[in-house]
Amino acid sequence: MSTTPIGISDHRDAIEKGARLGYLARAAVFITIGYFAFRTAFAGGTTLSEEEAISRIVGSPFGGVMLVLLVVALPCFALWRFVQAVFDADGYGTGAKGIFVRIGRFVSGLAYVFLALYAASLLFGVSVGGGQGGSDVLNRWGAILGPWFTLPAGLVMLGVAGSQLKKAWDGSFLRFLSLPPAHARWMIAICRFGLAARGMVFAAIAVLFFTGASRWTPDHTPGLEDALGEIGSWPYGWLLLSATGLGLVAFGAYALLLSLYGRIRSPDLDPSEVIRKARSGA
Repeated sequence: MSTTPIGISDHRDAIEKGARLGYLARAAVFITIGYFAFRTAFAGGTTLSEEEAISRIVGSPFGGVMLVLLVVALPCFALWRFVQAVFDADGYGTGAKGIFVRIGRFVSGLAYVFLALYAASLLFGVSVGGGQGGSDVLNRWGAILGPWFTLPAGLVMLGVAGSQLKKAWDGSFLRFLSLPPAHARWMIAICRFGLAARGMVFAAIAVLFFTGASRWTPDHTPGLEDALGEIGSWPYGWLLLSATGLGLVAFGAYALLLSLYGRIRSPDLDPSEVIRKARSGA
C-alpha cells in the first residue's frame, strides 16, 4: 500500500500531465519553424520567429482548436520549466553546472510565458505589444549599453550552443527518455540531429551578438528568425539553412518524444515538507 498522501500524488500527476502537454505544444512550434526554414532555403520567403510560428499554426485547418490548445499548453510548459528550475526536478544539483542549467530552465520558462501571452492575445483579440512604454529609456541608452550587454549575452549563447552539441554527441539527453526498444535506434538519431541543429541556431545567435554589438540592445536582441537568416547568409547558406530547418523539425520530434516517453520527475511540492526542511536548516 502506498504511503504517499493522496494530495501529493494528485499534484505530481497534474504536473506530469501539464509537462507532457507543454512538450506537445513545443513540438508544434518547432516543427512549424523548421518547416518554413527548410522551405525558405529552396523556395524563398522568410524564416519565422516563435510568435510567427504560432500565427501560422492558427491559420492552418483547425487553427481555432489548435490555438485553444496552445493557450492551455504553453503556460503548462512554462510552469514545468519553473518547477525544473526552482525545485531541481531534473536533479542537476547546486554546483556551478547545475545552477547554470537551472537558470537556463527559468529563462526558458519566462520565454514561454510570453509565448503563452501572445497566443492568448490571438485568442481573445487583446494586444500584448503596443505602446512605447519604457522602451525610450532603453533606446536612449542602447548605444552605450550595447557592447556591455551583447558581448556577455553572446558568450552565454555560445555556452548554450556548446551544451546542445554536447548533449547530441554524448547522449546525456537519454536519461530523460524511456524509448520503446524496437524503435529506439531511429528515435535517438532524430533526437541527436534535432539537438545539433538547435546548437547551430544558438551558435548563430552568438555570432549575431558578437558581430553586432552596436546594433543589438536589451530591447532588440537577435532571435530565432535572425539566427536562421544569419545561417542562410553564410557560404552554402541554402544548404545549411535547409539542414537546420530539417534539424528543427527533428527537435520538434524530440519534444514530441519527450511528451510521449519522457521521464517526468515531478518533485514533491508538499508545503509542510518545505517548511520542515527550512526549519531543520535554520
